[in-house]
Amino acid sequence: MLSLTNNQIRYDYSRCQQCGICEAVCPKQAISLKLLDNGTHEVIVDNDKCIRCKRCVACCPANKQEDYKTYFDGIQNKKYFLGYHADNRIRHESSSGGVGKTIIIESLRNGVADGVYSLKRTDVYPFAEGEFYTPKNIPNYEDIPNSVYHSVMACRNINRIQKCKRLLVVGTSCQLRAMNAALKGKAEETISICIFCKQQKTLESTRFLAKMMGTDIPSDLNFSVQYRGKGWPGTVQIREAVLPWHRAAQLPFGRRLWTVAGCNICGDPFGTKALADITLMDPWKIRTPNDLGETLAIVHTEKGRWLLEQLPSLKLESKSFKEVAPALDLKDIWRKQQLVSFFCGEKCDEKITKAGKAEQRQRAFLTSIVKILPRMPMIVYRALCKLPDWRNKALK
Repeated sequence: MLSLTNNQIRYDYSRCQQCGICEAVCPKQAISLKLLDNGTHEVIVDNDKCIRCKRCVACCPANKQEDYKTYFDGIQNKKYFLGYHADNRIRHESSSGGVGKTIIIESLRNGVADGVYSLKRTDVYPFAEGEFYTPKNIPNYEDIPNSVYHSVMACRNINRIQKCKRLLVVGTSCQLRAMNAALKGKAEETISICIFCKQQKTLESTRFLAKMMGTDIPSDLNFSVQYRGKGWPGTVQIREAVLPWHRAAQLPFGRRLWTVAGCNICGDPFGTKALADITLMDPWKIRTPNDLGETLAIVHTEKGRWLLEQLPSLKLESKSFKEVAPALDLKDIWRKQQLVSFFCGEKCDEKITKAGKAEQRQRAFLTSIVKILPRMPMIVYRALCKLPDWRNKALK
């Protein structure tokens, strides 16, 4: 998070959501990024170059604290679909049936959009970066990364975006909030696609997965990684080692370990506060593992519904709220929202303070245990996942 204090731009890593918008919007290149050992970046501000225009402060998503009291109002009335690409090969190789990639690529191929800002695959860590696609540089399905479970400063390259009539932007809630502030005037119409996200991960999460799989990540970060794909929920591959994703995700995600610090102050995984037109998420608890995959698409606006209807390669199965409710996991989102004030350092009531401290202790306890232990049989990690969740017990 960035703020102007005593006529100096100050940076707070503990609230940084790792979007990279600050570097992109600085007119004097007074902001640089330093890669840390955990795979995240520290923002470095050169206050001698800085002209105090406060563009970085205005665009920083961590500065936009929301009221979540009415967050779930109307959620039963939204439109829900299970979607997937019509081509089974693409569906199998992509994350969750390939809906995100389909929207990006087919929107450009079919003239639905004349600009899309999303990610492209790269060969160096973090193996993805922001890219502006147009009808002149339409990506292939292999050019776009599958799910990425370490931090990517996706907004760093927004200056590549050219003016267009209809612009699609794809990102997590924090990334969309940042782009909303920075891209005014870039397009006559913008359609926002939110990638459901409750917690970005540091590289420590991937290091743990590598340990589980009997491999490691070199200090120079010269390694290969492929998250998801190969059906649903798919696999994770680090170097030559492969692990089913539902096993890999249990401890890091189920117990919220190695979470990017700034994620603790965001309670908007659906991106509704970021004005998302569509949210894309995994169909956990409503689908069993399979060889193809689907995405649960939540349509928030008529504009979002219109977009999906323009893409013949995208197959959609309408679902009721009751059918998809287990996947939405609204109780868990509510619990996360309750602790936002605690992680912001605000004065909280006793129950919230107790739950926040329990969350911190649980993370510290579990991360220290798995760091000390050598590689263990999978049953040990599964047992750790079954321990009572201290945060949830405090927020009963």
